[in-house]
Parts: sequence; C-alpha cells; structure tokens
Amino acid sequence: MVEVGLYRGRFNDTMRGELERKMLSAPPRLLLGAAFLFWGGMHDQAVAGLIAAALVEGRHWVNLRWDFTDKSFARSWQLSVIILILSALVLLQKDNLKANDFLNLLSWLPFMMLPLILSQQYARKGGVPMVTFSFIARRKAAADRKAGRLVEASSIHLGYPVLFLIIIAAGMGVGSLKWIETIDPRYPVGVVILLGWMIFTLDDRRVRLRAWVIAYLISIGLSVLMLWGVVKVYDHFVRGYTGSGGRVSSSQQTQTALGRIRELQLSQNIEWRYFHENGPVPDLLKLGSYNEPLGDVWQARTRILELAEQIPSGRKFTGDFETLLPAGENTFLFEDENSKRDYGIEGRIQGLIEDEELVPHLSRTNRFEGIPSEILAVNSMGSVKMIGVNQGAMDARIQADTEIEEMQLDPTDLDLTYPNAEEKGLEDFLKKIGLSLPEVGSHPTRALARKVGREAGPPNISVEKFREIEAKLALIFSDIDKFEYSLFLAGTDRNTPITEFLEIDRKGHCEYFAGATAMLMRRMGVPCRYAVGYSLQERGIKKQEWILRGQHAHAWVEAYVGGTWVNERNGDVDVWRCRGGEWVDVDLTPPDWVNIQKSQPWYQGWYDWFQGFRISLELRLNQPGVFDRVLNMLVLVGVLLLIFVIYRLILTRRRVNSDTWEKSVGKAGLLDEFEKWLSKRVGARPRSMPMATWLRRSIPVDCDELVLLYERAVFGLNAESGRSLDDSIQIVKLLWKEQEKTPGTKDARGVVKF
Repeated sequence: MVEVGLYRGRFNDTMRGELERKMLSAPPRLLLGAAFLFWGGMHDQAVAGLIAAALVEGRHWVNLRWDFTDKSFARSWQLSVIILILSALVLLQKDNLKANDFLNLLSWLPFMMLPLILSQQYARKGGVPMVTFSFIARRKAAADRKAGRLVEASSIHLGYPVLFLIIIAAGMGVGSLKWIETIDPRYPVGVVILLGWMIFTLDDRRVRLRAWVIAYLISIGLSVLMLWGVVKVYDHFVRGYTGSGGRVSSSQQTQTALGRIRELQLSQNIEWRYFHENGPVPDLLKLGSYNEPLGDVWQARTRILELAEQIPSGRKFTGDFETLLPAGENTFLFEDENSKRDYGIEGRIQGLIEDEELVPHLSRTNRFEGIPSEILAVNSMGSVKMIGVNQGAMDARIQADTEIEEMQLDPTDLDLTYPNAEEKGLEDFLKKIGLSLPEVGSHPTRALARKVGREAGPPNISVEKFREIEAKLALIFSDIDKFEYSLFLAGTDRNTPITEFLEIDRKGHCEYFAGATAMLMRRMGVPCRYAVGYSLQERGIKKQEWILRGQHAHAWVEAYVGGTWVNERNGDVDVWRCRGGEWVDVDLTPPDWVNIQKSQPWYQGWYDWFQGFRISLELRLNQPGVFDRVLNMLVLVGVLLLIFVIYRLILTRRRVNSDTWEKSVGKAGLLDEFEKWLSKRVGARPRSMPMATWLRRSIPVDCDELVLLYERAVFGLNAESGRSLDDSIQIVKLLWKEQEKTPGTKDARGVVKF
C-alpha cells in the first residue's frame, strides 16, 4: 500500500481532489469590528461603522454558515468591484469635483469590500480561494479537476489585510485630516491601539512583559509610518491641487527650470492641435512668461497688490490671476473696449485639459469663444490658465490683432533684474561682441526692493539700439563655429548656468539661448521676459491644422521696445514702469533646431489617431446633456449588472447541512467525476454493468476497499473502515500513476478495454 499521508485531502461537493494551503490566520474576535468603529469615529459616520462591525462580528454569535464554491467567492468579488465602479460613476455626476472627493470615495473601500468579507466570514471554510481574483486561474483549476489532476487549492484569510485597509481608509477624507497642519490626534492613538491589539494576539502563548513592550513599540512605529503615508497622500492629492483663491499651486504657472522644455522636446506625444482660420500664420503660441531669474529657474513674480494696475470692473482677482470679462454665452474678453472690433488673426486651439493647466494662445489675444463660462484666467504676464475644471477636452476659438495691446501688463524695473552671480559673465560677453554697456541711469540689481532712485531711473533704449543689440546677439548665436544647439548636455552650474553656457559649454537647447538672450538684453537696459510655448512646425492632415507635439515645445524672449521709463510713485514707494512701447518676440535659437528631432516610432500614427479620437469623444460628451445621458445609461447598466451578480451569488450559495459526505454520495451519485477520470484510462462503463462490478474489474489490486466504501455509502450503511471514501480514491489515483511509471505492471487490473 502506498503511503498517502502527505497527499491526504478533502473532497468538496463535486468530489475533486485538492491539496489545500492556507495563508494567514483569522484575526481575534472583535478586532475587525473595533476597526470599523474606529473608521466610523474618524469619519463622523458612527452608524455606518456600527452596522459594519455588527455584520462582520456577527458570525461569532450566530450559527448561520454557507458552503461557498470558487464561483461564489468570485461573484462576491465581482459584486465588490461593481459597487466601486457604480460609486465612481455617481461621483462623476457631482459638479466642481475636487481631489478631496476622490479621497473620500477611497475612504469607503472597506464597505465596498463587504460582500467579499462577509462571504469569508460566513463560509464554512475560513479563507478566500486565491483563484477568486483571477479568471484564468479559475479556468485552469476547473480543467485540472475535470482531468483528474490534483489541484493545489490555496486560500488566504483576508482578516488582517482588511484590517490594514480599514486603518488606512480611516486616515483619508474629511474626518481625520481637516488640513495638513492640523492632524486629528485620534488617528495615531487609534492606530497604536489596533496594531498593538493585533500584535499581542498573533501568538496564543503567554509572553513576558518585555515582549509586550516591544510589541507596543512596534505598533507605535507602524502607526507613525502609516500616518506619514496618509499625510503624503493628502499633501499630494489635495493640498497640491487646491483650487483658486490665493497663490496658484501649479509650478508651471509660477516658475520653470532650465531643462523642462528639453524634457518635452524628447516626447513625440501630441499636446495640442491648432487650426488657423484667418490672418497671417503665427510662428509661436505662448504658454507662459516669467520675469525673475533665480539661478537655473525663471519664476513669475506675483505682483504686489498695492502696486497693481487698475483691474477692470467685473473681473475677479485671485492672486496674480484674474478671470476674463464675459461677452455673451461661452465668450470672454480681456478688454471690453475691443469687444465690437474685427480681429485680424483667428484660430482654434484643441486638446486635452485639466485644472490649473496653461493654455497656448496667440500673441495679443483678446477674445475666447466656445469655452464654458468662468474657466479661464489671465495673469499680469499674459499667461492663460484653466480654473475649476476636471480632466476633459477643449476646442476654443481665439482671436487676436496686431493693433491691440497685449494681455500682459507693461514692464516694471523687475524686468531688468538678473542674478548678481551672472553679472561679470554677462558684461564680459557683451564687451567681446562689441556692445557698450549703458551709462545713463541706474540699473537695478537682483534685489527685489526697488532701489532705483526717484530721479535717476533705468536707461531708455531706443528702437534702433534694440535692433543693434538683437542683430549682434543673433549673429553670434547663429555662428555654428561658436555656438551649437544640443538637447544632451553635461551637468551645469546651477548658480551661474548662463555664464557657463556663454563662456565654457557654448552649446545648449532653446532654454539656454532664450535665457542668455533675456539676461544679456536686460544688462543692456532692455526690459524683457522669458517665455515658453510651442513652435508651429508640423502640418496636420486637416485644412490649416498644425500639430503641437512635445518636441515642438520652445523657449524665447519677449522684449519691450520703444518705451520710456516713468516713476509712478505710490506713497513712499518708487514704482518705475516702462510706458508707450510694445512687446515683441525675440527668438535667437539657431534655426536648425527644428531639424534636430527624435524620429517617430512605428506606432506613432496609431497613437495620434487614438488621441484625436479621445479628444473628439471628450468634446462630444461635453455638449449639453450628452454626458449626463451617457452617465445615466452606465448607471442603469451597472445597477442591472449588480442585480444579476447578486442573483447569481444567491444561486451558488448553499446552506451547510448535517449530512456526511458519504450520505451525499449515496443521494447524488457523486462518483461521476471519478468515473469520468477512470473511463479515460480503461474505457467507458457498459450501461448494463453496475458501478461496483466495473470498479472491481478496473481499479488496481489492493484497492477493493474503495468498492466496499462505495457500496456502504450508497446503501446508507456505516463504514467500519477508518479510511474515508475520498482517501481511497486518492490511493487509486496514486497507484495508477505508479503502474504507469513501472514497466511490467500494466497486466494488473485496469488495462482491459470494454
């Protein structure tokens, strides 16, 4: 007789041999219930926490148990997933969604998992089969059972994973973190208690006081680590993306570092599409302007409210951004006085958007059409951003004209500053190319305090002098023997990157050429700003369509030409502004930069098509009422699917009865599976032959006990043997495998074909 102790298993209701392995043990009584109560206290949802605790811990006080198969657990898992999806769809119907809303949704994850948790709690067998979470694994296990192969049935008890999920969820949402600086002290205290309780009960043996103290210290450490994680999540998803009201939070609006455009230029993805409709085709579309250099960073210095120019009535001012003036449905203006005029340049900008994102636009843009109300804002440097929107798409018509003023305000003396560390390098370079430094007036330093005297202001630079400066800089930067365009650079000095570019490296991408141009012109007395956006290079397949990929991102300079410095004193503060000039684009990056681009991969065409389809779909959904109808239809389908899954779950569950396994065999004839397995090896059983006779003639020698146990089960007799029927079947299968491996043993019973 072959030893089968290691293989001894338990047959389920379909009589399939399985080797069971169980991962994790069940948590102690009341721990999960206490965790749900803790969740309810943190979220001010005491009733919900109490109901969940009663459902989870009720298994310890009632005798209700069910037999759940793999399909039953799988449907419980599907039910939990459907509840999550439906909850997300319902959340999407809310207006003015914020990151906080999604965190609150995630905080309800333990309740969405209740169908699976309760299936485990009230199942006769503790634990959830691992195949529950994989359709492929379930199909493979079913195929193995059908073929008679031994199935390794691994299961996991979800008690402790659910405990950690509840603790983490308790730290999300409004209940625990009112704001990042005011963490509710109940949270770390509750985490310490729950984790300490868990650690103390991991071993039933009595432990010494030292071990208890160590366990408490471990629980405190875990609570600190978990609290740190929750704070980081809150800080990233909520605080970092709060709406307007104060300083803007998106780094792209307030600053840009040397190298950011380079990262974009390495991307082939389409960022925007521009459709030109009227007037001369622009060379550049602007995203943002920046006026203060700090090492390798340019930032947009928020204007001081006391010194801000007059804001038109009806325009809301938030930080450095102000909303545009309404001019009809889905139409906005920068200035009312240009509302009735005809515009010389018109086009449409199309692309995917999200909140706080900068929008590319034409120089001297004044009018926007086709945009939902109050979602655009402009700052004092002409940067346009989206406010109060979720992810989606936009198709806006923009109108501009060369005869109207820029959206950005006239420069101040801040537009002449540069880092003190760069001054010597700038002056040396200007002298080498034959430019004389201005002698009239005082030049401001990097210091933000305006130290220009009341009488001696910044130097006034004529248009002719500006053209001379621009021509000499363009000549030196376009000389390929002296400067080279390159996307790949070695490490640079973050304190003096422009000096290093001018004197040592002499190669760089557009950010270095634009940064050097801005600082050199400032040193010569020309007020200017560092601008970023896109260069129009690639034509699309549609009429007058221009593709704006990441590789088309560009940096250049906006210089204020022909103005005169005026001291607009405000109380005791001298405020120098340059008036009467105009902003012009100065792009001195070598023109061959457009030819140094990364080749497109073979799949880029398909990806571009998919992105265009996505934008079209988003625009379609943004039409009035369309998204609501689609969402309502999805909710209806989800509810019907939820009802269907619940119905299937009810059909697959069975109450535990008092019948033994042998009685079930006698009632249901559950040797069908074993008969199929044996028929594949000896041939089908003749219809006229009883099962017992066929078994005696087919199974290996020394296995007659299986026949005896089968007959006793069928006729309801008590088995005298200590071995169960499922053990006997396992022995038959193992002996059969031994016969197949051992030569000369196939003449024993089991080789005759009927």
